[in-house]
Amino acid sequence: MQASAVRLLQITDTHLRSDPAWRQHGVEPRRRYAAVLAYLHEHAAGIDGLLVTGDISHDEGAVYGGVRADLEALGRPALVLPGNHDVPAAFAEAFPAAGAVAFTRERRLGGWRLLALDTQLPGAVHGRVGEAQLAWLARALEAAPRTPTLVVLHHQPAPVGTAWIDASGLADGPALCALLEGHPQVRAAVFGHVHQAVDRRTAGGLRLLAAPATSVQFRAGSAQKAFEAGPPGVRWLACEPQGELASWVARLPLERA
Repeated sequence: MQASAVRLLQITDTHLRSDPAWRQHGVEPRRRYAAVLAYLHEHAAGIDGLLVTGDISHDEGAVYGGVRADLEALGRPALVLPGNHDVPAAFAEAFPAAGAVAFTRERRLGGWRLLALDTQLPGAVHGRVGEAQLAWLARALEAAPRTPTLVVLHHQPAPVGTAWIDASGLADGPALCALLEGHPQVRAAVFGHVHQAVDRRTAGGLRLLAAPATSVQFRAGSAQKAFEAGPPGVRWLACEPQGELASWVARLPLERA
C-alpha cells in the first residue's frame, strides 16, 4: 500500500488576551480564534499535526491553559512555538516538551522531520536564533541528510517584502538562511510574525512559508505600519512520502470571524 501524505495545518499569531472583547487594531482576536478553532474541529480528521507558530498571547500568560486544552481536544499532535509577545515562564509551563501539545525541538510525522527553533528575545520585537541553536540545527541536519525536513520558527528568516515588519525579523536571519540553503532536505522554513500569507523563495532557493494571522492582518508590501481587517486564515502543508511539499492557504469567511 502506498503511503499517504502527512497533512499539517499551520495557525499563527492569535494574540489572545483574557478579555474576550479586547480589540487589536479594529478586530477581535478572541472571536477570530473561536472561528479558526471551529475550522480545526471541522477538518480534524484530515489533519495529522498542527503547527502553532507563536504569539499565542498578547503579553498575557493567563491564556495558555485554555489554548492547550483547546488544542488537546482536537486529538492531534501540535508543535507550539513562542513568539515575541509570548510570556516565557508561563509559555514554558503550559507547553513543556513532553506531551502531544508541546514546544519540542524535534518531531517526526510519517517520513518527515520537524525541527523547531525558539527565536524569542524577551522584551524585543525582533528575534534571534543564536549560535547555540544554529550549532544544534547544523548537527541535526547533518545527522539525517535524506529525511525531508521542515524548520519551524516564529520570526521570518528573510525579508518578505513588507518593510516595516521586515525590520523586526531575525537579527541572524542571513546565517540561518545560509545554513538551510546548504541542506537540500529542508523543504521549507515555516514561520509566523508577518501576519500575511507568504510563499516565496530566497535567492539561494529556500522556500519561505507563512500563514495569515488568526488576528489582524498586516498589509503586504507596505513601507509603513498598516493593518487590514481581512479574514483570518490557515496554511495547509501536504508532505508527500517522496519528499515533495504542496502548500496552500484557506481563508475563513468574514462572517465567521
